[in-house]
Amino acid sequence: MKPGSLMLHLLADAAVLGAVFGFPFLTGSRPDAISGATAVIDAPSGEFVVLLNRDALTEDVFWEKFFSGQEVDFCFEDIACQVPGNDAAALEMARSFQSRLSEHQMTIRREDATLLLSKADHGKFEVLLLSKEFAEQSHAETAVSQGIIALTVGQEESP
Repeated sequence: MKPGSLMLHLLADAAVLGAVFGFPFLTGSRPDAISGATAVIDAPSGEFVVLLNRDALTEDVFWEKFFSGQEVDFCFEDIACQVPGNDAAALEMARSFQSRLSEHQMTIRREDATLLLSKADHGKFEVLLLSKEFAEQSHAETAVSQGIIALTVGQEESP
């Protein structure tokens, strides 16, 4: 192959590759939040306690079904899920729940455990998520009063 033909062939190949890969980049075509694929994070093993404050939630029946693992339709309500800062398992479970919702529908807030339990006692939350061990150690279920639902989710780890 002559050097001129080779150069022409390489330029034609570069132009085709540039058009195939460069055009979508230049036009800014990116998947949006609804059509983009999201990865669902698997739930960690173990049991967790979810406290739902019915007084702070508009769609309380939806959220009760959602956190119980039942089939649910779409809900437009955004929620804040609070977890103790030192409860890594609860944070992982919260991220698993968050991955099953639309983007930005559930925010996760890590808080000091003492402050979080005080908020639970006074009903100053929407959703609290705790590992079963943390809930038992801190007696978090004592916060359950009228208007607050306690759900146990997950399954106990097998020995």
